[in-house]
Amino acid sequence: MAYPALFACLAFVTLLLMRDAKRRTSVSAALWLPTAMVLILGSRSPSLWLGPHAQFDGLANEAAGSPVDQMFFLLVIAASWMIGFSRRVKWGRILAANAAITMFYGYFVISSVWSDYPSSSLVRIVKLFGTMVVITVMLSEKDPLEAIRAVYMRCACVLFPLSVLFIKYRYPFTTLGRIYNRNGEVQFVGAAMQKNSLGEMAMVFSLFVFWDYLEIRDANPNRKGLFRWDHLALLAMGLYLLNISESKTSLVCLLAGMALMFIRLLGTSRVMARIVFAGALVLPALIFFSNQFSSVSTPILEMLGRDATFTGRTDIWDHITLDTVNPVIGAGFWNFWGGPGGQAIGDALDTNAVNAHQGYLDIYIDGGFVGLGILLVMLLSCGRRLIRTLRVDRYHRLKFAFLIITLFADLTESHFGRPSLTWFTMLLLVLDFPYTRPENALAEQQQEEEMPLPAGAEGGAAPAAVPVHRAGHFAV
Repeated sequence: MAYPALFACLAFVTLLLMRDAKRRTSVSAALWLPTAMVLILGSRSPSLWLGPHAQFDGLANEAAGSPVDQMFFLLVIAASWMIGFSRRVKWGRILAANAAITMFYGYFVISSVWSDYPSSSLVRIVKLFGTMVVITVMLSEKDPLEAIRAVYMRCACVLFPLSVLFIKYRYPFTTLGRIYNRNGEVQFVGAAMQKNSLGEMAMVFSLFVFWDYLEIRDANPNRKGLFRWDHLALLAMGLYLLNISESKTSLVCLLAGMALMFIRLLGTSRVMARIVFAGALVLPALIFFSNQFSSVSTPILEMLGRDATFTGRTDIWDHITLDTVNPVIGAGFWNFWGGPGGQAIGDALDTNAVNAHQGYLDIYIDGGFVGLGILLVMLLSCGRRLIRTLRVDRYHRLKFAFLIITLFADLTESHFGRPSLTWFTMLLLVLDFPYTRPENALAEQQQEEEMPLPAGAEGGAAPAAVPVHRAGHFAV
């Protein structure tokens, strides 16, 4: 039955892609480049797809060493740069408009100087920075909003059915769909590399499928009460994958993201939005001091399916102190866990420690308190800009919601400054993309002057105007 199921799955994926393509006539063929990037970030590296018997090294130093993977990233980034050049993307203006993000990447480029593996650190940070070039392909489309929805819907249409197939049929997909721990316990991973990655994939794509449904529903008011069958099928598969992955963090993030998109108070009260944002920033500090109020935190964690050790994560955290790396500047970008320091922690815990399972700690390891300070500046800068635009439309609430999701998810996983689906998506949503085609500036300004004010701008109850997203400009 496995092979008929495989053919049926591929036919279903083709049907979903064709159905989605019919409703998106404004996007160009260039979008397949960011689609390929998001597909890989959401599942597994090209080398693992081509050679599934290879071992996955997580986020340790060896994880990016495959020539196949390097060639994939090089080709996608180079092709994206050529497309951006043909569209006259102003890279200098992008870097200037996103000074905090530029400073974040710039600091870690410099950190390769004191890294134990300087060439490896430099290659990784340059490759990671190159993903911003891929992002500009979406944002420089004629309709950037439609382009973003198209990319994430395409990926959901491919990865969700394949993940269900790999999980349901053990044979002949023996190296896909599930892995086994040292104690023999099975973990369902689908098209991803491990169960938390499957949860991350299901969370991100489910959120975008839900957003796409809402946008299509609003564009067709006569069908507001109906779910399209493809959206319903994808959401059902996403929830199934979330459940079977047992990734509680991803489930909570999905529910929080949906809630933040719907809470209209966030769009009318900047005070409330600031409280939510401040709470998300303060939460990491509370986690570190959780032992001081374990009587309060333990019941909450048990409700979420976690124990007070965050499923063993605190064992790793306890081994990271001010003596682990240089507390000021860290050990250099992404070289600690594959070196002697990470090996010592792994030996002490009798496990293969490939990251800190905590984004804030991994940034500390990479860049010390300076790196954490720059990360905080970047998050504050992006958060303040997003809060100012919450009244515009649902998409701007989605951007704010995803920033909050990222802050929360990195309490138990490492996404900051890593080639992950969550980090790529956060950059896509928070990036300030200024004018790239100066000849369109006058026409855009005239159209903006004719647009009505959004609801609440002057205390009125008029419905919010639908924002006009034009080619060449998609600034926050």
